[in-house]
Amino acid sequence: MVNPVIISGAESLAEFRFNNSAQAMLEMLTRHHYVLNDWMVGVGKSYQLDKLTTLALESKTYDCVIVSAPTRRILEERKPLQSPPADVKVVNIQPRPSKLCGETRDLSWKGYECRNLGLLGKKHICALCPNKDKCFWPDQYGKNLNGAKIVYAAQSHFVRNPYFIQHIVTMAKANNALVIFDEANVSINHYSRCISPISIEQTLEAVQESHLSDYVKGTLTHYLECLRQASTEELRDISAWRCPAIFPDQITQITSIGDRIFGDRFINILYDIQSFGVSEVESREKLADGSIHFPAPPVNAGYDTVLYSGTTYPDILKLKLGMDFYSPYSHIEFRGESTIWHNIASSIGTATNFKKNSPQILDTFAQLTLQRVREGKRVLLVSKQKHVDHCVSLFNQFLAEEGVQDIRVVPASAYAECDDMTLVPMIHYGVIGINQFEEFDCCYCLNSYYVTQDILNNAIQDLRAEDERIDVAIATTDNPRRRYGVITDQKYRYSDVAKVVNPMLQTLEMGVVIQAIGRVRPFTKSREIITFQNNDAPKSGYDHEYTNLDQLRKHFCLKSKQARTSASLSEQINQMIADGIKQQEIASTLGISTRTVRRHKTG
Repeated sequence: MVNPVIISGAESLAEFRFNNSAQAMLEMLTRHHYVLNDWMVGVGKSYQLDKLTTLALESKTYDCVIVSAPTRRILEERKPLQSPPADVKVVNIQPRPSKLCGETRDLSWKGYECRNLGLLGKKHICALCPNKDKCFWPDQYGKNLNGAKIVYAAQSHFVRNPYFIQHIVTMAKANNALVIFDEANVSINHYSRCISPISIEQTLEAVQESHLSDYVKGTLTHYLECLRQASTEELRDISAWRCPAIFPDQITQITSIGDRIFGDRFINILYDIQSFGVSEVESREKLADGSIHFPAPPVNAGYDTVLYSGTTYPDILKLKLGMDFYSPYSHIEFRGESTIWHNIASSIGTATNFKKNSPQILDTFAQLTLQRVREGKRVLLVSKQKHVDHCVSLFNQFLAEEGVQDIRVVPASAYAECDDMTLVPMIHYGVIGINQFEEFDCCYCLNSYYVTQDILNNAIQDLRAEDERIDVAIATTDNPRRRYGVITDQKYRYSDVAKVVNPMLQTLEMGVVIQAIGRVRPFTKSREIITFQNNDAPKSGYDHEYTNLDQLRKHFCLKSKQARTSASLSEQINQMIADGIKQQEIASTLGISTRTVRRHKTG
């Protein structure tokens, strides 16, 4: 086992970046082919990614680079896209320009898109559109890719088309492509498909109504009839289900007829049956309603791949993508030189408990936030999305009660620098790629982020048939409180599911938290972090951990609202006593009992 290495401080970070340049990554790719860069947020993954994109072409190691990220915003920050290298064709695959389509055509297009009828959309809408000469959309996935050297595309394409990588390589006329994934969303997306019996019947009728050759019509009819009648056992025949070739003009003819006969009820399944024919046989199944369920994960086709993510594990990538990633940095930990990471290991921040405990939680964080702002520091707050409005409201209520006029908490979307007011932004769990808060000093998580057992199970086993699934659960331990993913039957303790169940839980939960706190760059700069999780911190752990909110208050010398009210009452009572007012009169004036007066009397 390799001893952990901590990279902390500007000098050691600069040395690490120098020794682990894009050139170093390129050399690792030529040896290992699949490489995971799991540097934490802010260390320099994006910088290396951009350098690698251009170096891969300059070195002539690859003739095409495909870069994919979970959001358009992340893609649009890529340097080679903003400033394309000379003589390099860069293609940015974008969403359909709905505004250019116009309201009516856009509505029609949406109807085609949700039924997988893109070819019909181009035929019936794009071909007749008055804006077609200035629109990139019809040729975006076709001739516009010819000769492309760098292609940027959102990871959602892999959900729709498992052969997306091969399609780009083919259309670009490339021979040796490099695939770059920015963030690991591609490994936790759901790639299972379902073909309903109604869709099979409708497609059968459309095929029979078509003018295809007797051979093509007969072959497709036989295939669809067999598909409709097959049992799970028959669907798993390894040699029986290779789909007959279906060409674009044939797809257009069949789907046009299906759309004409059945209207909005018709869904194009012709791409799905082609994917079904090459899917993993053990995971195919016939459901109770007659639907056919099967896996359709993205097909890499053997191209060298680097994946940039600080919140995933090689075992997960192996299970979900079928690729063995080399992980050269698994023993490296990054930490800002004076970063202090606090964690509250308590259940009061959970979805079921937060709302009723929010007054005391938000009162505590409001005190600390106010204190830090008065010290000249900038604070970023984090909440579950559904609680953001509630948290903003209670925070501002606290500030108003304290007579604070120059500080307000706002959702991140409303944040701006102001001369006469300090705005404290609040983001929600799940945000990625936002860099506007990287110079903030503190990040406080106001509640916890967890997933359900069903979400965990589906994240691991969505590609498997029901009879192939292994029962998983989320176990909780105390001192400190922790959540772990486990299998319920120990006879499967050496299975691939057992190997990934806890890493997947940590990815789904702690991975999201790390992305949130990563907005302030705690792994490369000195920051104050407070999380609210019943999970282990990555690698070395937390600097301070508390089992309840009171312990956190004591550490920061904060008082509960009840304690502050009591202290204020004591001060008021003792001042009145010092002024010579009798206890009974004090009680009457303050609306309390004489017993309460005596209890608060000093000495």
